[in-house]
Amino acid sequence: MILASAGSGKTFALTNRFIALLAAGAAPERIVALTFTRKAAGEFFDGILGKLAEAAADEREAARLAAEIRRPELRAEDFLRLLRAMTEALHQLRLGTLDSFFAHIARAFPFELGLDGDFAVLETHAARVERRRVLQQLFARSGDLADEQREFLEAFKRATFGTEEKQLARRMDGFLDEHYETFLAAPDAEAWGNPRRIWPDAQPWLAEPRDLAGAKNALRRWIEQAGLGDKQRERWEKFLAAVELWAPGAPLAREVTYVLEKALAEWHRLCEGAAELEFDRKKQTLSLEACAALGEIVRHLAGGELRRRIETTRGVHAVLARYDAIYDALVRRAGKLTFADVERLLRPNGEARRLSFGASEDGRLMLDYRLDAAIDHWLLDEFQDTSRGQWSVLQNLIDEVVQDPEARRTFFCVGDVKQSIYGWREGDPTLMGDIRRHYNGGDAAAAPIETEPLDASWRSGPVIVEMVNATFGAHEAIAGLFPGRASAEWKKNWRTHTTERRERAGQAALLHATDAEDRARQTLAILQEIDPLARGLTCAVLVRRNGEATALADFLRREGGIPAIAESDLCVCTDNPLGAALLALVQAAAHPGDTLAWEHVQMTPLAAALTRDGVATREAVTRGVLARIAEEGFERFAEHWIARLALAGEFATERARQFAAAAAAFDATGSRDPDEFIQFMSRYTLREPESAAVVRVMTVHKSKGLGFDVVVVPELQGNKLNAARDGLAVHRSAQHEVEWVLELPPGWLAREDEALRAHVEAAENDACYEALSLLYVAMTRAKRALFVITEPPGAKSTSNNFPKLLAETLGAEARSVRVGAREFSGPWSAGDPEWFARIVPPAAEPAREEIAIVGAPAAPRRVARRPSGERAGEASAARLFALREGDALEFGRAVHALLAAVEWGEASAIEALARGWQAAGAGERAIDVAVGCLRARALGEVWRRPAGDGAARGEVWRERAFEIVLDGVWVTGVFDRVVIARDASGRAGAATVFDFKTDALTGDAAELERAVARHAAQLQLYRRVVARLTGLAERSVGAELVFTALAMRRAV
Repeated sequence: MILASAGSGKTFALTNRFIALLAAGAAPERIVALTFTRKAAGEFFDGILGKLAEAAADEREAARLAAEIRRPELRAEDFLRLLRAMTEALHQLRLGTLDSFFAHIARAFPFELGLDGDFAVLETHAARVERRRVLQQLFARSGDLADEQREFLEAFKRATFGTEEKQLARRMDGFLDEHYETFLAAPDAEAWGNPRRIWPDAQPWLAEPRDLAGAKNALRRWIEQAGLGDKQRERWEKFLAAVELWAPGAPLAREVTYVLEKALAEWHRLCEGAAELEFDRKKQTLSLEACAALGEIVRHLAGGELRRRIETTRGVHAVLARYDAIYDALVRRAGKLTFADVERLLRPNGEARRLSFGASEDGRLMLDYRLDAAIDHWLLDEFQDTSRGQWSVLQNLIDEVVQDPEARRTFFCVGDVKQSIYGWREGDPTLMGDIRRHYNGGDAAAAPIETEPLDASWRSGPVIVEMVNATFGAHEAIAGLFPGRASAEWKKNWRTHTTERRERAGQAALLHATDAEDRARQTLAILQEIDPLARGLTCAVLVRRNGEATALADFLRREGGIPAIAESDLCVCTDNPLGAALLALVQAAAHPGDTLAWEHVQMTPLAAALTRDGVATREAVTRGVLARIAEEGFERFAEHWIARLALAGEFATERARQFAAAAAAFDATGSRDPDEFIQFMSRYTLREPESAAVVRVMTVHKSKGLGFDVVVVPELQGNKLNAARDGLAVHRSAQHEVEWVLELPPGWLAREDEALRAHVEAAENDACYEALSLLYVAMTRAKRALFVITEPPGAKSTSNNFPKLLAETLGAEARSVRVGAREFSGPWSAGDPEWFARIVPPAAEPAREEIAIVGAPAAPRRVARRPSGERAGEASAARLFALREGDALEFGRAVHALLAAVEWGEASAIEALARGWQAAGAGERAIDVAVGCLRARALGEVWRRPAGDGAARGEVWRERAFEIVLDGVWVTGVFDRVVIARDASGRAGAATVFDFKTDALTGDAAELERAVARHAAQLQLYRRVVARLTGLAERSVGAELVFTALAMRRAV
């Protein structure tokens, strides 16, 4: 068992172990090597073959590898023999993921598992399709299922406690994502919301209040007679008034929580009839009657909350049980299993019998016997992320290996419990220790499992290791913030790190920022100063959420020109006009009545291509497109229409290739359903290819296993680290079996109940340990330079979050920190601020000779055009090179966003709009400008609803995006505001385009005329587009520029 710290050579150890087994005579097909991702499995496979190939080709490499595996007698010819053995056994190798290995077992032994021999393992999309099919059946109007439907919907109301849902199917989809795995882990209704399971000795708060009205009256009498001060009396009166209005499930008013917290703090004395409560620094002694009355009210509040949570939990189980019954009949019994189903099927406990037709213990033992006879050696990677369920599948087999009396068989696992960041998918960092204790028992001398720590980093230089040790080795500081099991476990698992890269110069620092924007700007400043890409250095910016990655990558590109990519999933089939047009064509063909899809197609170059092919009508499109799909599949359909379009530019060409590849992946499912195809393509995602020529902005989870020369970590703000996850509480026994499931009540109540408090404390400790692991992973990705940027915690901050942890371990008092020539502020720094100046940029690769490709000339492509590009005139150099252009752009966006929120500018609504904008955090300057525009008499027509008689009405488009083909040119743009006057029949009679300009104008007449001339062409183009979209003549469409700085409009 290798306990491998970050960067200590885990893959190196695994690949060498595999080669050592081959050298000892093990057949490749009798070795199982498993990890968690296909990428990691591929790297493992490549590492083995790469080492063998290099050693087979070079005696020096052979000598080095032989020394590493402790077989110094091996020569190049020996490694060539091992390489040949590997390549000849490629079709028999068991190198892959746990999921794929489990699926292989199920396919090899279906009858032993009680399955029909013909079954399929569902990938993500196929599983979604089956779920949708089950929900459709569940919601279909069918007499046979009418009673089932009523019961299901009643259960759903219980599960959501009566909350009305407008989109039930979408809500159900999220509901299943959140709770279905919990149901499969504990299908027994007795475990869900069962007070006897949670409180074997009964829970007194669940008893109905004996006389709630009497208790309130008694408390009021005491308030009248106790001689309380005005503030104390007011507290009690507001408390009683809020209690009258409260219903279980509703949030408690502040007036209630104030008294409630005081009462709970004195609960035992309250029950004894001698409580003393302090309100606003004044103590008041409650009478015996008042204590009893307040106790009754507290039981009412607590009992109502508990009963509501119990009822909700039972409703959740009822919903899931009814869904599962239909899913089991329609999907599993038809031989369609998810990877999670396969894993449960292989578990040795009773779960397998739920999923199979007739699996028996004898059949299961026979399966294990046959597997055991075929496998001699086990290698498991990333063991800290293994779940208890996954281990239960393997345990019986590994038991046999560990107990081998001849010690010819081996078990080898690698993991680092300090990098356990997948608790949300049941990864259990305590499993490694439990297994070691299970096999070794108490006899250390006869222990079959040897443990070897690896703590010397082959990745990080000395300053990185110094910062990591200073942060995570500060056990007293960590225990002071988190005085529980998490800090004790961390201390037990921590070992001081060292480095094998002592020559690697660099810098590590904790820097302080004022706010989110400052953190982003400091990140940009660091990258500009070091300029890692020009020096041939790899660089990553690590964040916690995908949205943060996308926003920060956009900021680095926009503000600094940094080639940054967000390594989040890209929707390559829908994020471009070509993919959207092709999907609209499929939608229009499958649903001829969908006028939106048809008009979309007509506004794209596909319309001309359809006409050239003689399929210009809706009926012809339906026949032609669906016939081609049925005969040739979606990939050929995509290739056919892509070939008829003239694509220009690398982006369009690449997206066309990716669309066809995605269509081929859908064809592999065997479906020809257009709706399924559209769903598949809408969900299909790719990640941008890895490249050393870009700054990679990614989540910490995605960075696991990677290393970079320069790492910046700017997104560590947030709440306390020991906050338990939201959702159902699943309490397990010491044997890790589910004991009970409950939607937890609010914290004030959970803290006062012994059973719930114990569960919450355990969940908080798990969350805390995982948060420490997340920060450890982030900080150990760096090779040469690491910059952590946080906003320092306030003096009165009580949130034990990442900034607080770093302040306690690395310091809180800021000083000047230099990175190159730039000055920053921060409490901790180590290393050389000029380290990167000595990095020699790599020599440029010689240009490759381009080979001309002769082919058919491309059809002329419609030129893309944006209305905002239709500008004429002159601009001053001062304006073009303004240092604060980024700020001006942000200000312009802010003003546009505020004005887009205005439908019709009634004077009475302006103040309410301004208050709403302020509450939403909009900038004061932008609010002032927007309000000024709404109040200006000169702009009254901009906001006024068109006048009309009878049923005539006005319509307004706000921030409405459009794409249209005009004169063979594809035009893309966004209207700021278009006001349309319609008659009683809904037909447009007139329209006016208003385009907001936030130019910083002074009011000079000549300057204003230049501004109007500069934007005139854009407004003329907007006029044409509106005329086309509304069916109006151009003369009926007005166009006006609105200069927000002057609150003035000018017709064009």
